[in-house]
Order: sequence, then C-alpha cells, then structure tokens
Amino acid sequence: MRDILIGIDAGTSVIKSIAFDIAGRQIAAAALPNHYETLPGGGAEQDLTQTWSDAATTLRQLADKVPDLASRTVAIAVTGQGDGTWLIDDRGEPVAKGWLWLDARAAAVVEEIRARPEDRLRFEKTGSGLAACQQGSQFVFMKRTMPEMLGKAATAFHCKDWLYFKLTGERATDPSEGTFTFGDFHTRDYSEEVLDVLGVDDLRHLLPPIVDGTRHSTALSQAAADATGMLAGTPVVLGYVDVVCTALGAGLLDRQRKPGCSIIGSTGMHMRLAETPDDV
Repeated sequence: MRDILIGIDAGTSVIKSIAFDIAGRQIAAAALPNHYETLPGGGAEQDLTQTWSDAATTLRQLADKVPDLASRTVAIAVTGQGDGTWLIDDRGEPVAKGWLWLDARAAAVVEEIRARPEDRLRFEKTGSGLAACQQGSQFVFMKRTMPEMLGKAATAFHCKDWLYFKLTGERATDPSEGTFTFGDFHTRDYSEEVLDVLGVDDLRHLLPPIVDGTRHSTALSQAAADATGMLAGTPVVLGYVDVVCTALGAGLLDRQRKPGCSIIGSTGMHMRLAETPDDV
C-alpha cells in the first residue's frame, strides 16, 4: 500500500527529507547540515556533487526511520533555496560550483541595470526587483569576467533543479523561479524582452524548459534509485521555489482570512496577500 509522500528541501543551512502521510501529517524527518564556502569579493558557492550526495543520504536515513519507505512512497517532491546559478555541461556534469543567493559579486551589475529606464519593463514582466542573487545579474557578471566558464555550460539550474535532474535525468525549472528571473508572470514562460533588457539573450540556450509540478512528474531513474534506496519509477515532482511553497502552505491565498506569513531562517521575510484592483 502506497501511503507516504516525501518532500526534499535543500535549504541554505540544512538539507532535509521528510515523510508525510497522504493527509499531510509529518511522520519522520532526516537532515544534514548544508555546506558552502564564501569567497573574496562577496562570492558564495556550493559543491553540486556534495549537495546531491547529502540529499541522497537524507533519503536513506529517512528509510531507517520509516518501515518499508520505498515501497510505500506515492511520490517525491523537491524544492530548495532560490536564486543562484548552478551550471552543468551537456553530459550532466558540473561546470563549476553553484553560485548561491548569498553571492554578492553581481551587485555593481544590478545598480547599473536598475539605472536604465528599460528596467521598468523587466520589472513589469517579472514582478520582481533585480538583485545580485538572481541568475540574470549573475549571468551578466559571468559574461564579463569568466566567459570561458559559460562556454562550457549546457544548462543553468537553480539548486532544486539540480537535485530534480539527479533524481530523474530531466533538465527543467519551475514556473516560480523561471518567471521572476527571466519571465512574464502573466504567461508563466520566459520573456525575450526580459532577456534583452538584461543583455543575456545570447544565453537563452542555457535556460531549461519550465514545467509545472502540479501537472507534471517524471520517474525516478535507476541511478537515483541506487543512490537513495528508493524504487526506480517512483514519480518525482519539481516543486516551486521554497518561499512560494511556504506561502502556499501558510494559506496566503485565502482571500477571506487574508493571513500573513513570516519566514524566520537563513532567509527572513514577511509576506501578505496584496490583490491588484481589477482596473489596474
């Protein structure tokens, strides 16, 4: 009987796998500290191979706590820290360490782009202010300072996208991360206009397809099954970025109660639902 859902969250401080029953009640959890390094000039990087190894280990540890976990699992969903740039080549191997949302090397790029009048168009499409942690500004910095690294890359991921790739072999990102970085939130797809404003239209080939995990899943690969102890063929879902998952889980879309939500962690923020008037 399949009666368990597993969520993987590769956060900034901790990587954890959690088992839930199908009603959403937590059954057990396994976690490991995350590892990243800071560099001169504001850099913050994380080893891709180590991140996958740690995530796989938490799944094996979870199986030690939940009897018959693999055979009882309905599906696995993965989310993680947002923003950043995790590059892999055409063979699926890391090109360099992943740049995190903590990375500030693109700060001057952000100030430069924000000063341009066309940045207004980018904001209206993405619904997001530009920041040094985002893949768009990091792309610009990389183009100027390390083009040879970009030249080796075939796909640009975020943290959760990399883990989804290791679980399934599919190169993809989700609507939330893809939209607020390079897209149009009205269409939930990439925007050529946004890429042009950022000056990274020549890197469009690095952006993976956007898939919606509420409608799309991929089977756990045999290689991932061997690494995690789970069963090959188990459906795997790419979740939205962690902040969006938190907002949805906290009920921020409840238009009657209109609750607020605060995140207290490596990233701290307050959120509330603010609806746009129909005539705007």
